[in-house]
Amino acid sequence: MSPQTETCPGCGAPVHPDDVACAACGLELASPAPPRRALPVVVGIAGVLVALAAGAGVWVLLTPKAPSPAASAQQQAAVAPPPQAAPEPPPAPTPIPQTATPDPAPAAPAAAPTLQTVPPGSQRPPMPSIPSDPGTRRDYAKSTQDAFKENGLDMTVTATGEGATVMTLKFNFPAKTAVDLISGGPFPRQCKARGFKQVVFIDANGTTTWTLDLDTDKLTQK
Repeated sequence: MSPQTETCPGCGAPVHPDDVACAACGLELASPAPPRRALPVVVGIAGVLVALAAGAGVWVLLTPKAPSPAASAQQQAAVAPPPQAAPEPPPAPTPIPQTATPDPAPAAPAAAPTLQTVPPGSQRPPMPSIPSDPGTRRDYAKSTQDAFKENGLDMTVTATGEGATVMTLKFNFPAKTAVDLISGGPFPRQCKARGFKQVVFIDANGTTTWTLDLDTDKLTQK
């Protein structure tokens, strides 16, 4: 017996691996197993088939689908511009009869503007009518003082004299420049319109004063 002899699982009699049944008891034996050397080849072929199937699936998913012929025709019809009719030729111009046009008459020269000038030394134009009672003059002195303080100038402004006809401005700083500016501006006219007769400026030292006569516009210093 060859070295590959096996025993029967039923009776224990020796059997050959290629036998289909036991010669002693007649028990059917298992079919011979395929050679083991074929198993790697089968496994390799199966792996190749799986890889090919997976690759084919990915290719199908990533490949854009080609549009159907009907869809392609609709897209082309939407993109193509509609046919345009040929433009009609413009109508021939109608001749306009020309008539003799008289030459325009020369325009009359514009009159030179008249400038009203005030001769030197003449009095200033009068102010509009403003109340000129003592109460109005005192209120005007108070409002003038408030206006100075709002602009950072701490000055004392009062209406003094008989009938409150003297506007007095007392400075807390050297007043020479301020006196020149105030006396040359509209302030004296506003005082005169309210019935003031004089505007007195007092320097910060309390000894130097300037008096402006509103009737003659004359400024004197003491």
